[in-house]
Amino acid sequence: MSSDPSPLPAQRTQQILEELRQQGRVVAAELARRYAVSEDSIRRDLRELAAQGLCQRVYGGAVLPPPKERRCASD
Repeated sequence: MSSDPSPLPAQRTQQILEELRQQGRVVAAELARRYAVSEDSIRRDLRELAAQGLCQRVYGGAVLPPPKERRCASD
């Protein structure tokens, strides 16, 4: 992750996606603390990723979608 505590939203979304790919899940409260933003901001980021088919929203965060539902970021 970046050492910048509050990256721009697009950068933050990319960093969240990278963590999702590495860990398989993210927790909104942890991300909000890490990036020094509100949980609402993180939820918006996760909604954006979910709309692109890159994650599946779950209570408190997000997980990677099942393999057959995943799409490439370039789709």
